[in-house]
Amino acid sequence: MDKETKKHIQREAEEFGCFGLIHGCAKNIYSRNDFYASSATKADGPFYCPTCNSDAIIRKCSERIDHFAHSARLTPAISAHESELHLQCKNEICEQLSHKFPDGKWAIERTIPENKSKGIPELRPDISGRINGEPVAIEIQVSALGITKILKRCSAYSKRGIALLWIVPLHTPLENEPIRPRLYERYLHSIYFGRTYYWWKGQGLKLKAIHYAPATRHIEYKEWHENGTHMSGGGYDLTYKVIKTPLPGPEMSIDTDFKKIFRNTFTPENERKAVPEILIWQDKNSAWW
Repeated sequence: MDKETKKHIQREAEEFGCFGLIHGCAKNIYSRNDFYASSATKADGPFYCPTCNSDAIIRKCSERIDHFAHSARLTPAISAHESELHLQCKNEICEQLSHKFPDGKWAIERTIPENKSKGIPELRPDISGRINGEPVAIEIQVSALGITKILKRCSAYSKRGIALLWIVPLHTPLENEPIRPRLYERYLHSIYFGRTYYWWKGQGLKLKAIHYAPATRHIEYKEWHENGTHMSGGGYDLTYKVIKTPLPGPEMSIDTDFKKIFRNTFTPENERKAVPEILIWQDKNSAWW
């Protein structure tokens, strides 16, 4: 496999949260037979990943070696290119926090200078100010920011004694249909004790805490003939390992339902990077689990 294809497949696998397809092999949903991307066609499907049980698609490429890729519905998060929605989110939250806490000195993209002696880089939080005297920074996550950068920001804010709240803005509210959370969403879910905070236009200071519950899929029973042989398959349930069912918690307000919490260092399940000791601005409910 050429280096560019290998790097591309590795990046896709890390973002998806499963490395079950990196060797170019997937299974047929009904027969459960192995198929290799180098020789399989779409007609040999439908396929699934033998590691996480999510749907797999075959990619026949002119510039890259043929390979399998995971396929799943993403959350309706806005992207980095949608600057208008990003700005609306920042403005709506900052304006209402300024109204609730007029002495909180709330600002958008305020520059916090570098502190070389303490090894703290310059910071520019999307929103920052004080809630009942507590310094709070709010980051509005709108792109697939690498985990390393997320953790560096978490550490830098904590060194300054600033509680950090990460928010993921959406086009539309989440439904009950299974989703595949992005890599950064899964990390935020772990940081905040089993919930990710979502926001959409008109929410103001209200956030919807979503827990990623298990998701299953029923594979219908099917019969067919193959080379003159009667075949059958299906009739069972698949439990996904990466695809989740969004389980909503209560709607909570940033100003009244959250508090500063010190988060000990830990390594999230099925993830490779540890989360450092950090200060977070989290809802007052107990850990989801």
